[in-house]
Amino acid sequence: MNKAPNSKMATGLTLVRAADGSDGSAHVRKQVDDLCIVLFDRWCERREITPLLYLLHAWPLLPSTPHPVRLVCSALRDLSRFHREALDNEDQELIASVLALADD
Repeated sequence: MNKAPNSKMATGLTLVRAADGSDGSAHVRKQVDDLCIVLFDRWCERREITPLLYLLHAWPLLPSTPHPVRLVCSALRDLSRFHREALDNEDQELIASVLALADD
């Protein structure tokens, strides 16, 4: 069974880097959350259990969690490092986008 990639999901997202400050960090959280939703949808659709386990370890972003973006980045970095074979090119690009947002 051959599935055509659903590029509609990822193309609607535009990464915008915000200036420092509380509004900026809230904006980064929103962008990271949006990217995580795309990853979640992709992995659920493909029934990719291992990536889902890594993502759900740190997401959804809870207000009570200290440094939630850092936690998600750490989980996705570990996923990329230890289970690269479970990720396609678009997954890797989306993960790279999350990591780039957190580097600011």
